[in-house]
Amino acid sequence: MAADGSSKYSNRLKDEKSPYLLQHADNPVDWYPWGEEAFEKAKRDNMPIFLSAHESFENEKIAKTMNENFVNIKVDREVHPDVDQMYMTFVQATAGSGGWPMSVFLTPELYPIFGGTYFPPEDKDERPGFHSLLRRIAQLWREQPSALRRSGENVISQLRDSISTMESGSTSSLNMQAAHKCYEYFAQTFDTVEGGFGGAPKFPTPVQFHFLLRYAYYVQQSLTRVQTSYDDMTVSEIRNRGEQLGVDFKGCIEKSEFVDKLESIVQKKREDANKAIDMVKFTLKKIARGGIHDRYWHVPHFEKMLYDQAQLLMSYSDAYLITKEDYFADIARDIVKYVERDLRDAENGGFYSAEDADSYSHDGAPHKLEGAFAVWEESEIYNILGREHAQVFRYYFGVEPSGNVDPASDIQGELTDKNVLIEKHTVEETAENFNLTPEEVNKILSIYKEKLFKYRVENRPKPHRDDKVLTAWNGLMISGLSRAYDAIRDKRYLDLAESAVAFLQENMYDKERKVLLRSYREGPGSVNGFADDYSFLIQGLLDLYESTFNEDYLSWAVELQDKQDELFYDNEGKGGYFNVPSGEKNVLLRMKNEHDGAEPSPNSVTVSNLIRLANLVMNSDYNEKAENTLRSFTKLLEKYPYSIPTMVAALMMNLKGTKQMVLVGPLQDASIKQFDQKVKSHFIPNRVIMHATPESELLSTRNDVVGSILQSAAKNEPAPAIHICENFTCGMPITSVDGLAKKLEQ
Repeated sequence: MAADGSSKYSNRLKDEKSPYLLQHADNPVDWYPWGEEAFEKAKRDNMPIFLSAHESFENEKIAKTMNENFVNIKVDREVHPDVDQMYMTFVQATAGSGGWPMSVFLTPELYPIFGGTYFPPEDKDERPGFHSLLRRIAQLWREQPSALRRSGENVISQLRDSISTMESGSTSSLNMQAAHKCYEYFAQTFDTVEGGFGGAPKFPTPVQFHFLLRYAYYVQQSLTRVQTSYDDMTVSEIRNRGEQLGVDFKGCIEKSEFVDKLESIVQKKREDANKAIDMVKFTLKKIARGGIHDRYWHVPHFEKMLYDQAQLLMSYSDAYLITKEDYFADIARDIVKYVERDLRDAENGGFYSAEDADSYSHDGAPHKLEGAFAVWEESEIYNILGREHAQVFRYYFGVEPSGNVDPASDIQGELTDKNVLIEKHTVEETAENFNLTPEEVNKILSIYKEKLFKYRVENRPKPHRDDKVLTAWNGLMISGLSRAYDAIRDKRYLDLAESAVAFLQENMYDKERKVLLRSYREGPGSVNGFADDYSFLIQGLLDLYESTFNEDYLSWAVELQDKQDELFYDNEGKGGYFNVPSGEKNVLLRMKNEHDGAEPSPNSVTVSNLIRLANLVMNSDYNEKAENTLRSFTKLLEKYPYSIPTMVAALMMNLKGTKQMVLVGPLQDASIKQFDQKVKSHFIPNRVIMHATPESELLSTRNDVVGSILQSAAKNEPAPAIHICENFTCGMPITSVDGLAKKLEQ
């Protein structure tokens, strides 16, 4: 199997429904997709299974050894994340580290024998080459098959025991200490010069932005509840207020000491909240102005992944709501523009997975180069743009005659003399340098960027597009578009999100079994969805419901959550969700994805989904599962909360409670539209907004609060209003936008 980080093989393994032998002129290895035909051949011929990287496949000698001794399986890890995670865990445990491409040898029963990452084709610097490794494994299999089988079984048994030990339910109280510890970690590792956290290489980390913005919100909310005048408060009351903020009053005796301690903590928490927002703002601006790979966000990894675009769209939309800076809204618009143009199937509405990093620099070029579609030589820019005002463009984007790429960031030497356009100077700095107004600079830049874009499209071959449609990643993009609509109010975003939902429901959902499919390419794949497909799509449906109040989306979300619980929830007392359903015979270990990395963990997203659903349809089972899932990750929350920041954000929502906002009145009513827009112009991560109408079968029958409000409305025929409830206790209906604005500011 080649568990390759790229998607370059997905177009070769087209048919996920019918495994077959693959042979290619440029790739002489006989390949099988992951599936029963390969497993049966391995058992029938008593041959081990092999998994590896593509450089060696093109070597005739190596290919011959592979074909004669192994059943060679290639797996797209985006379609089979379950297989990738299981064997990556094995490689990390046995080799000390992991990565892609990943190479693993298996017994016909799928037990791992040996694994690693990259191996050179031939022996080099006392390191055994790939061909030597192949011959050695084949020899051991011929001589000691039983011993290798026992070794593989023992390894899997040890991994299973290790996983079981880590997954410990807990009866200890869940509290804000994990959130404070998580914040402190990011505050200490923040790069105050270039943004981001830690050193190079740097990648966008939306899961961290997600946590930090919510941490700031909850801390600020806590501060508004702390009384600033303590004259009439007892020591016990002061202590209780302090405990809400995690204050340690150890050593305090006199009331004045308690007050001083509380005031000092209040000031620090206020500074922490502001810093959390500032770290995100600063980093998002650095990312937008540069690249996403090296220390200076300059030289990007040019591959464009749908999950990155989706999560960054959420981050920039959140930042805009908090700051009201048009810069963040403009970046969000750019992301949607790119995704709609280059990562969307215009005919069916689904979103593709990625665009490759490599492409040909021109038609007829012998080799693909990384970033060839996106980089420029200075002479090219002058030839395309002309000399007039080209210096303005050159200055703004930091263009240099010999290129602006540090050789240390260009290991392959493919960017020599090339310029990656990065906003080296601000519009204001550029205007001052050339004695222009900012408006003139913006006009010049806009015209010149359009010229370069037109030239690139007409003269450069586009990078290969991975045209798989993945349910999970489409779910993230549906969330991104819904939240961008709430922030920016561009109706086109809803149209894109709704067409994606329609495509998924029609093509990637088995309505009879109520089961999601993982992928689609020239037809639905045969692989059933995993936990992230359910959790990410449910989140997208909940976000889209709150943007449109179309109850069909809420109904499907409930249906999918119930199926996710049935297939993936750990009912044996530990809580949390496995990645694969029970009874999956081709996966030896059922694991729970716990870390929030390039994508959030399905467990983290599911906790938030459950809390939101419990508020919408008042199902106590959802609350219980959310609580149990949080407890199942107690060890990580206590020791390494920064590894699961999205989970910590969900923990905060669970601890702080939610705000239910119920709109009552026709959606087309001007007041209802104003209420809706006013609520959504604020960053309120723990809000659950719904529209109450007698026709809303799900809400009116399953939500007691909505039912009660509707009964009252039927009797009194009140004016259009919004009801704001906290933990299902509602205040008086608000019937004016000014009244709502005052309430939201409290």
